[in-house]
Amino acid sequence: MTLTQPLRKALVRAVLCLAAVALLTTASPASAAPPSPSPAKMDYVALGSSFAAGPGIPNIIDPRCGRSDNNYAHLVAEALQLTLTDVTCSGATINNIIGTPQNGRPAQITAVTDATDVVTATIGGNDVNYMADLHRNSCAVEGTTAVPGNDPAVPDPFDPLICTQFNLAAAQEQLAGLTAELVDMVEAIQEAAPNARVVLVDYLTILPQNGKPCPGLPLDREEIGYSLDVARQLALATKHAAQRTGAELVELSKASRHHDVCSADPWVTAWEFGPDIFAGGALAYHPNEEGMEAAAALVIDQLS
Repeated sequence: MTLTQPLRKALVRAVLCLAAVALLTTASPASAAPPSPSPAKMDYVALGSSFAAGPGIPNIIDPRCGRSDNNYAHLVAEALQLTLTDVTCSGATINNIIGTPQNGRPAQITAVTDATDVVTATIGGNDVNYMADLHRNSCAVEGTTAVPGNDPAVPDPFDPLICTQFNLAAAQEQLAGLTAELVDMVEAIQEAAPNARVVLVDYLTILPQNGKPCPGLPLDREEIGYSLDVARQLALATKHAAQRTGAELVELSKASRHHDVCSADPWVTAWEFGPDIFAGGALAYHPNEEGMEAAAALVIDQLS
């Protein structure tokens, strides 16, 4: 049976609500005493780049960061009744989390305090030029390396992600040191919030594991193969950082292997080129609404 879009969304929302109920019921005995005043909501801080922010997914609440109020952090907070501080920002690197301001906003870690109970982070892709390489090679099919239309309305954080030149040597150097950088980031979060659960959420799968191109992925096998290797190393670095620091891990990369851009049920958007690349939909090769809902369900499952 093929589900309609509204029915599919209703089912996903139902799963999120059931997970929330499960969390609450397991926390309280069945034979509880008469109701007492509701405890304060737990504080949840969401960190990360565009795969956490949700550029193009309605409704965008921070245009300069491409941050949606339907990204996984908002869905998780709604389902589990958490008090959310969402500082995710498209184009962010690890440095933008631990110390370097971005687009007039302070480093993301400033939102983390000793009162924080839960922190999620999806980060690292921009540090190794994962998106930049995919976009550069896709733009090459169009015969350009310029931002489409050079539209001044394009938010600054997206400029380095679209049709820019790619430095292969720099990307390889960044990959080699990525685990250590992620470890430093997690340790900084743990220092800022000693009692918080820190959850690393890796990236949704973009590319088909068989390495074959498709209409929504205008790359050749060599280019796909290189980016598949980057994706694997990115996921592995995230996993190793979690193991070394005691952080929790949600492996979206594994859960989404059959939902790549070429699949019948993609959780990421296909390549689309043109001056309105930011209008009416998510940025190419980024989570769509279904992908964000799936990510939220997996994070809820982890927190439950």
